[in-house]
Amino acid sequence: MKRAHLKFWVLFALLLSGCGYHLVGTGSSLPPHLKSLSISVFTNGSGEPEIHRDLTTAVIDSFITDGRVKVVRKGQADMVMTGNLFYYDLQAVSFSSSDFASDYLVELGVEVEVVDQANNKPYLKQKFKTKWDYKATSDIIDTESARLAALKEAYKEMGNRLVSLLIDQF
Repeated sequence: MKRAHLKFWVLFALLLSGCGYHLVGTGSSLPPHLKSLSISVFTNGSGEPEIHRDLTTAVIDSFITDGRVKVVRKGQADMVMTGNLFYYDLQAVSFSSSDFASDYLVELGVEVEVVDQANNKPYLKQKFKTKWDYKATSDIIDTESARLAALKEAYKEMGNRLVSLLIDQF
């Protein structure tokens, strides 16, 4: 009985190693020649001034934190990422009994293209949106701080999604 048990585990281990299984964040589905990335400042087609700069910084930080692709200057990169923040929307989604907005939803839309410099062709072209909510208060400063914190979280989520899309193809 022990021998059958051992055969099962050996077969299981072989199957896992043969199917390309790996833990998220440890492997990469990128071709071997793609090891570095340049990220240009995203353009802003949203109408909300200056938010594209914070988004770009968050995307760069996500790739640096992940560490599987080196972020470099454009002339040194195997891949070049360009992006456009094409959508920004702020909506009140719930109201208090006195008709003041108590919850807001901020939504961002990004279009990104990554070009493989060695083959001079697009490697990834993706368009997606993300939403983040926050609570409003009667204090305008606190509400604006909550909006900025929600934007920061939305930027971080977009950065992490881009890492996952580019490196893990997931």
